[in-house]
Amino acid sequence: MIGRSGGGLAGRVASIAALLAMASSPGLVGCGKRAAPGASSVFELSGGSDPNAPSSDDIPPPDARELEAWTQAEQGGEDEETRLANLVGCVGLRERATNPALRSTAIRAMAYCRDFSELPWLVGVATQSRKGAEGTDALEAIVELAAHPRLAVDPEDAAELREGCQALVTLSRAAGQAKEHRVLAVRALRMLAERGCVNRADIPVDFDAK
Repeated sequence: MIGRSGGGLAGRVASIAALLAMASSPGLVGCGKRAAPGASSVFELSGGSDPNAPSSDDIPPPDARELEAWTQAEQGGEDEETRLANLVGCVGLRERATNPALRSTAIRAMAYCRDFSELPWLVGVATQSRKGAEGTDALEAIVELAAHPRLAVDPEDAAELREGCQALVTLSRAAGQAKEHRVLAVRALRMLAERGCVNRADIPVDFDAK
């Protein structure tokens, strides 16, 4: 995965620490429990929002254990990101990504998901980001996912895999995307082609993606 900027890291760790403090306060409930009517969730208090994401009322607030995992993943590396992905799950990572303090870490941790259920979402992040670092993080995560040992795809994930692959083809051909992003998309597609979600003939060959 790519490196992290020092200033951004310090700010995100501070934000996660603030969320951890709020999660530990008496007015907030633990993971898996709903807040009392009228109470604000951790994510409402932090101002996170995403118009395409589930309502914050539908997302259980995290407990101290989960937020500690977020802090460790932000400060650590692949091992900590893997533990976070295993704890929260792929869908949980996407839901938590609606919070700005957790978004970057959530995207990177998706590299260690055990399925392709969130592949279309990751490609969408990369497509919207165009030349931004968030798009690079999303595509790096996709490349890591594509490199995982080939296993039988859960039938429930097959549709998401095909959708994500087709969106990657579109991104790889988009002249408005950064060359770095197109290269990463092609790299992922070359590996994903082995899973039958894209024809190799549809993968661009007009630039070096090695």
